[in-house]
Amino acid sequence: MGWLPLEARRKLAGSLRRLIIEPSPDGFTLFRQENGEPEVLRSQSWESSNRETLHKLIRAERPATLVLRMPADRALTRVVLLPVAATGNLRQVLGYEMDRLTPFNANQLYYDALILERQLEQRRIRVELSALPRTEVDATLEALAALNITPDSVDVAGGRTGVNLLPVEKRPKRGVWPRRLQSLLIVVSLSLLLAATLLPLWQQRALVIRLQQQVDILQKDSGQVLNLREQLEKAAVSSRFLLQKKHSNPPIIELLRELTAILPDNTWLERLQIKGDALQLIGQSSSASALVGVIEESKLLGRVAFASPVTNDRRTGKERFVLDVHVVLEP
Repeated sequence: MGWLPLEARRKLAGSLRRLIIEPSPDGFTLFRQENGEPEVLRSQSWESSNRETLHKLIRAERPATLVLRMPADRALTRVVLLPVAATGNLRQVLGYEMDRLTPFNANQLYYDALILERQLEQRRIRVELSALPRTEVDATLEALAALNITPDSVDVAGGRTGVNLLPVEKRPKRGVWPRRLQSLLIVVSLSLLLAATLLPLWQQRALVIRLQQQVDILQKDSGQVLNLREQLEKAAVSSRFLLQKKHSNPPIIELLRELTAILPDNTWLERLQIKGDALQLIGQSSSASALVGVIEESKLLGRVAFASPVTNDRRTGKERFVLDVHVVLEP
């Protein structure tokens, strides 16, 4: 995704908007939430709800998630301790323990859990269990189903973010194609990365094999054999050229990162020139003399000296400097 243009990334990432439905005995309230606090869109009774109007509203909002938010006074919340081994299958483990943790069994509740703390020394985890009576949630889901609305998740007002009490088998499958497209982009990106890594090696290997085949064919002609061996050696040398080139030059990106980190905020560069292991800095600073000590402390730079006298810039009120610096090449 990071390799794509900004506009393409926005389209593929999708909307972060959530539509929240908060039911009440007389009706429900529809909220919009995107970045901050939820914003009320509509409040109405069950009897006055119009199926087509609601669908037009939801389609216009284009939410990423449709949430059914139940009242907090109808929820049961409890913090329990479980073995670390239960991390990978929390819902199933809590289902087995539900009649011990609550006055109900697992078939009577919609529930979910979030890990609050991992106590590695005691090999256990602190988990917050949230549960709602299945009959109340089902009644609301049936009322919404009559309006052809199917929530993606069920949570509790005032509860923690990330809780979804709706069982996996009851969650609608939305956004399949965007996820498939993202998966395809990942596969294509990894394939290109692999090709970029292996292609030079494959080319060098093909060159070596081709030259070796020529050597085998022309073994009887010693002059031609020697000539082909020379070509083979040149091909091997050229294959190591990039690596040698990298080690024989200073790491440019590291130098830029180092200079950005060590130069004080009252200093800026107007020109930076690198030739081999020689680096020249031209710029302005509030205290040019202090730069020598600052740069000398760097592990990548050393032998700092002024190439010309320090002068004052009347326009900026700062000292103009020209510094010659030696770059310490890695072995």
